[in-house]
Amino acid sequence: MSETPIRVVVIGGDAAGMSAASQVKRRMKSAEVVVLEKSEDVSYGACGMPYNIGYKADINDLVVLTAEEFKKKRGIDVRLLNEAVGIDEKNKKVFVKSLPSGRKYEIGYDYLVIATGARANKPPIEGIENQGVFTLKFLDDARKIKSFVDENNPEKVVLIGGGFINLELAENLKKLGMDVVILEKLSGILLNFEDELRESVYKELEKNGVELLCDVDVDGILDDLTVETNKGDFKADFINVAAGIKPNTDFLKGSQIKLAQNDAVDVDRYFRTNVENVYSGGDCALIYHKILDRNVYMPLGTNANKAGKLAGATIAGSNEQFGGIVGTSIFKVFELGVAKTGLSFSEAQKEGYNAVKTTISAPITAHGYPHQGKVTISLIAEKSTGELLGGQVVGNFEGVWRIDVIAAALYAGFTIKDVQNLDLAYSPPFAPVWDPILVCANQAIKQVGK
Repeated sequence: MSETPIRVVVIGGDAAGMSAASQVKRRMKSAEVVVLEKSEDVSYGACGMPYNIGYKADINDLVVLTAEEFKKKRGIDVRLLNEAVGIDEKNKKVFVKSLPSGRKYEIGYDYLVIATGARANKPPIEGIENQGVFTLKFLDDARKIKSFVDENNPEKVVLIGGGFINLELAENLKKLGMDVVILEKLSGILLNFEDELRESVYKELEKNGVELLCDVDVDGILDDLTVETNKGDFKADFINVAAGIKPNTDFLKGSQIKLAQNDAVDVDRYFRTNVENVYSGGDCALIYHKILDRNVYMPLGTNANKAGKLAGATIAGSNEQFGGIVGTSIFKVFELGVAKTGLSFSEAQKEGYNAVKTTISAPITAHGYPHQGKVTISLIAEKSTGELLGGQVVGNFEGVWRIDVIAAALYAGFTIKDVQNLDLAYSPPFAPVWDPILVCANQAIKQVGK
């Protein structure tokens, strides 16, 4: 008599969830894998949404695999519009609600993966639910924005919040011919970047006609989409609110699963929770930071995919410990690339390092080559040991890929001396004989002990 196959239930059908489901099914052909997804979409490139809006591309271009393709090609039972509303970890059950019918049911599991992601934070602003006010977190949000833009042809846009999403939206809405104003509550944007690099972003926004105001308190949004603030009123035809995100873990309240202070799921380096046979990863969970040697909350698509893959592999019997992240991110503002990895100077100081910072600007192509773009690079190091702690690159976006070299050096535990000795490629169209990274390391070595 054959054994009953194990059942793995995955809650959440985007990056972490589908990576975990696919990994289990790839390694354990006989496993029954069920994915519960409360929306109509799985496995899509959320980071491409601002560009999809700007280029007026088909929203389905962002979908990697549909639910039906996962069923046919990988044998994964994907249940769309099925929301997990609670769990009983003692009896290994998930309580589910079918959104179309309202029917509630239970599903048992042998292993559970919580990959519910995060939702957009909506500040308590009067009028935030008015028609014409949006958030951009899920694929359906992008659908709604695209439909609104097509039907209403907005001319004036107010973006509340100055993070990555609204900076990318600013560029793409400007391409569509809209006037764009960004209202930021804090004293500036990109506050985890060094001043010299952040100033480049301010100039790029100004050069492209985007108005940025900081230290703004939004008091309310009127029915006609006038945004009332302490800096005056701003009339809009369209508003997007990007004021951070919150882990989607409300349904876990009352369970034994350990949550962090921000309600993200706490996990170990195998993405196991404190409850046996329950795993978690992605925007709803913490992740191990290699430099800090502790868990942090860093919701990025790269992190979610890695977390899901390793969680699925662990369920299938792997014993591979997660090596950790170093906190690498990159985005584009018009013709400017902006990237960061590791710790900033202020972050390093807060962590107790005797940190030093070196910042240089240098060309990204050889002298005399027709396209003479530039990047500004900052390297952060520990003064006494020379240990590399972080790096940032801002400039012509063709050259900002250098952040990956710095990220690799961080992961390997390099010192500034190690970076100085890197054998980096040289060819006039790609880099000068002294790459900007080497130029910065040559300057940085003067400030450190080794």
